[in-house]
Amino acid sequence: PEISYNFSYYDLKNDEQLGKIIALSAGMGFHLLSIPPFNSDFQFYFGMGLAYSTNPYNQDNNNLNNVISTPITYNGNIRLTYFQAIGKKIKLGAGVKFTHFSNGSIKLPNNGLNIITLNLMGSYRIGNLSPDFKAALQEYELDKKVKYGAVFRLGFAESAPIGSGVKPVYGLSLIAQKRVSLKSMLEVGLEAFANKSIQSEIENSFDEEVIGTDYRRIGLMFGHQLVVNRLTVVTQLGVYLYKPYFPNDRLYQRLGFGYYFTDNLFGSLTLKTHFAVAEVIEYGFGFRL
Repeated sequence: PEISYNFSYYDLKNDEQLGKIIALSAGMGFHLLSIPPFNSDFQFYFGMGLAYSTNPYNQDNNNLNNVISTPITYNGNIRLTYFQAIGKKIKLGAGVKFTHFSNGSIKLPNNGLNIITLNLMGSYRIGNLSPDFKAALQEYELDKKVKYGAVFRLGFAESAPIGSGVKPVYGLSLIAQKRVSLKSMLEVGLEAFANKSIQSEIENSFDEEVIGTDYRRIGLMFGHQLVVNRLTVVTQLGVYLYKPYFPNDRLYQRLGFGYYFTDNLFGSLTLKTHFAVAEVIEYGFGFRL
């Protein structure tokens, strides 16, 4: 893939409530159709970063902004673009991009901001030399044995009502992983969750049927990791097997990045969400044998 670093500026045309957003992000672009030197190609881009909002929620001065409640938020980007080379140095492209801003529910309100844009792009290569794309023609010996391990995850979130305070969110996953190709790894896991912000929400509820409900949850996860050397792109889908309290859907998703320090030790940064509703940003550390 191609790795890129991006600076973005968004004028939301609503200074009174939303303000403006400045974002820094990094991501990877994957060529879907062609081979080097990629004179014409579809490219899928996935990236994450941080953003600064000039006018977040404030209870006294800006209580109509229920989209962003912290000055610093997370930024996610997905883009599909078609590129066509015009000569040796110039490329033109057109595509569609989905951008999401959210603080991962670390503070409420956090409805998040979604932006879909149509993009016209142009690039000019500085210098006379083209990148030296080297096709991986040699055979790789992949370890396709099933590996078993565990992942501990930690995050922080706030639940209703607004101002109730940030609470820790714990997660523990027992996983099985299998490498199926040079770029793909499949996994399945049994997961346990203890979201202390949900516990606080239950304790502060005025509904007698809710008070005393178990806030803990157990889920079954199925996932895929796109392998790029030591870095992986994580996509997972899970279903709750045990969930007495239902503030959101039975299905959950996880998107993000993983990094393998060794073949047996790895870390991750992921967003756990229920479709369009983010629950928590997770910082994970795991092992496998």
